[in-house]
Amino acid sequence: MRLTCPNCDAQYEVPDEVVPVAGRDVQCSNCGQTWFQHHPDNAPADEDETDLGLGNSAPDEDEEVAPPPPPPPPAAEEPQRRQLDPAVADILRQEAEAEHAARQARQAQALETQPDLGLDTGDDPAPHGYDDDNDEEDAPAAAQDQRALEAKRRMARMRGEAEPVSEAAANAAALSSRRELLPDIDEINSTLRSDSDRSAGSRDAHGSHAPQEVKKRKRGFRRGFALMILIVSVMALVYIFAPQIAQQLPQADPYLSSYVTWVDGLRAMLDVQLQRLLTWLDTMASQSAS
Repeated sequence: MRLTCPNCDAQYEVPDEVVPVAGRDVQCSNCGQTWFQHHPDNAPADEDETDLGLGNSAPDEDEEVAPPPPPPPPAAEEPQRRQLDPAVADILRQEAEAEHAARQARQAQALETQPDLGLDTGDDPAPHGYDDDNDEEDAPAAAQDQRALEAKRRMARMRGEAEPVSEAAANAAALSSRRELLPDIDEINSTLRSDSDRSAGSRDAHGSHAPQEVKKRKRGFRRGFALMILIVSVMALVYIFAPQIAQQLPQADPYLSSYVTWVDGLRAMLDVQLQRLLTWLDTMASQSAS
């Protein structure tokens, strides 16, 4: 019988007795697909009918299906013009009016003429009248400058920028910065101390730091002394247990032998020196007794 893989259409020729009458599961060795294979003598009768029905109802692959018509494009809408915020428009209008008024005031001041100096006509003093006129003209200009400054501040707040400051505030900030550049009187007084105060302060400082320095020196001496004792103890232990160490570590036997020989030489030299010292002490004692 012939087995056909439903996945990759691979065909296999197998004996009929491989598949029992009740059928069995088989697996394609090419793609790994598993399906249930019926025996040729026990094939279901409705399989062919189902295949025929599906074959008649299936549409032809070569037949082209017309795609649905595309939806009509939406009518283009005219873009709406973005309107300006009334608050912003009001602020811009106020700022323009303030700048226009300030410009006119500056032009009027530029066109003013200075009267003759030292020429008084009649009893009416001209300088006083001139000063009054200047004061009356400066008042509207100051008000216009204030309105312009307020408009600029509102625009700066809306834009998230730093608010502008007036000329008076800028002058005050500059004056304070110049004052900061000058030396402080308290600092000058603190530097003008007498030599005696300085020497007394230095002695007090040295006196306060003296115990700490003494403690540090004592601590360093104790550490050095303890380190020397530890080194001497280790050397003595190595000298005493040299045979046992050589048995445990045969590779260190030459070094241990030379170390033991060196220590023995030191002991012999120390013995000779002690004998000489004892002889000298006996001689001095006998001379002092006689």
